[in-house]
Amino acid sequence: MVKLIFEFDKAEIAKAGLTEDELLAEVREYAKKNKISETSFGVFEKDGEDALCLLMMIAHNILCDRPHYLDCLKSLMLDDEGEIEDCVEIAKEWSDKE
Repeated sequence: MVKLIFEFDKAEIAKAGLTEDELLAEVREYAKKNKISETSFGVFEKDGEDALCLLMMIAHNILCDRPHYLDCLKSLMLDDEGEIEDCVEIAKEWSDKE
């Protein structure tokens, strides 16, 4: 099982005039299209051989085009069978390159 866990910076969200639900709307749409479950608020899970790729595409396709979104995240934890990594810095690097 692979999980992607969003933890938001509430002060940054308030400063941007957004809500957590607004930030997760596009992620939820992508998850629904790709049969990824939101098992609790901001926690997306998928099992199977394509799970890691599909969850990483959230960071690449959705977050990299929106630097303000990255500012609103405290962490974006990718849990691949217990191997955990915070993807915020990686997403910021991808965003800077694009």
